[in-house]
Amino acid sequence: MKAWHVIVVLALCPLCFMSGYHFRRERLVRTGIDTVIIVDTVRDSIPYPVYETVIQTVPEMFPVYITLSGDTVREPIFVPIRITQKEYLTDNYHAWVSGYNPALDSINIFRETTYITKRQPARRWGLGVIGGYGVGRSGLSPYVGVGVYYRIW
Repeated sequence: MKAWHVIVVLALCPLCFMSGYHFRRERLVRTGIDTVIIVDTVRDSIPYPVYETVIQTVPEMFPVYITLSGDTVREPIFVPIRITQKEYLTDNYHAWVSGYNPALDSINIFRETTYITKRQPARRWGLGVIGGYGVGRSGLSPYVGVGVYYRIW
């Protein structure tokens, strides 16, 4: 085995160790439970009522101006005004609107969705493919095989 092979192998060992330690610590292994809460806004513009009922009729005074030969006469008359209730219904909401000629212009629904993720703790012992250099009959030679490992960190 040449000297530069040994130098390359010795230089790669700490580099692989540090990169494996960094990636495992930052991204791969987290223990515990993560909870994410997302609030969705559902916008529904100009919905159409499903059901409309007349609640009551209220008399409202409406002034009428009559002009006869130069004179203006104010004569109040009572006009019946219907008070209605409209019901709006979809899978996401149920709304009622009451009043004189009611209309629902738009409605916003804020639904809360909760995602709970339970992460399993990392296993220490494992079985996997192992590669590297090993000492054999002909000295140092490449080695690829199956082996048991123990994770330190």
